[in-house]
Amino acid sequence: MAGALADVIERQHLATVIQGRKHVNVEGWTTLAVMLGVVAREVQTVETEGIYTAVVELVRMSDGACISRASAECGDEPPWNKRPRYARRSMAQTRATGKACRLAFWWIMALAGYEPTPAEEMPDAQKPDDDLPITGNQHKMLEARIGELGLNREGVKTWTARRFGIEHFQELNRQQFGELLAQLPKMAEIKAKREAEQAEQEVKAEREAIQAEAEAQTEPEPEQPPTEAQKWTMKAKAARMEEAAQDLRAIRPYRSGKTRYREAEEAAILENEARHLRFKAETA
Repeated sequence: MAGALADVIERQHLATVIQGRKHVNVEGWTTLAVMLGVVAREVQTVETEGIYTAVVELVRMSDGACISRASAECGDEPPWNKRPRYARRSMAQTRATGKACRLAFWWIMALAGYEPTPAEEMPDAQKPDDDLPITGNQHKMLEARIGELGLNREGVKTWTARRFGIEHFQELNRQQFGELLAQLPKMAEIKAKREAEQAEQEVKAEREAIQAEAEAQTEPEPEQPPTEAQKWTMKAKAARMEEAAQDLRAIRPYRSGKTRYREAEEAAILENEARHLRFKAETA
């Protein structure tokens, strides 16, 4: 058990070095609890003059029996006395969870080669949660979100390097991780906008080419009906004009204001010209 626990803690970076000794973060303690079939449950959290006191107990999943219980505070010590209320409340619950785990399982953590005191209980652990490095699960979540939004991973890394001065996602702290997650949808929106603009330019170029070709085409004189080859050419042009009109209408939902109405008018003109060409080809 101790060896398996140490392997998980090292692989997922769940320990913090304080004064040269490794103290396991609360995520490591709750991992140990789950390995033993135990989960943490909040009993209560109260606030008095800005100081939060949380009570947490450990419950065995098999029968619901309480095997450990502890309380902890957060609020009057720096840097937490300057943190928002939700952050102080959360840290009080985190400390209580770690303490409850310590009371029940300190000997297993010691056998695994770590200090029996959770990192969050150490007075020298002054860094808020936001300054801690991201966990392995958070890294996986970030990679999955990038893929889900269809973003270029190298492009996101470039943004991260410019914004935070780091080269790899694993080097993000939790505050930077949260900021990057919030930025990803904006990156996806910009990407979609650029793709729509590119599609619009391609449709515009095709439309102009078709119109130029239609204007250059000399219609047969009335007394001379078009040949079969000319009919085929007229139908082909009509088909291209109809396709261009369809493309205009497809991108129209992404446009707004005068642009939307102008493109609707251009699509209608192309459709009318296509119908005219097709009618001449079929009735001549």
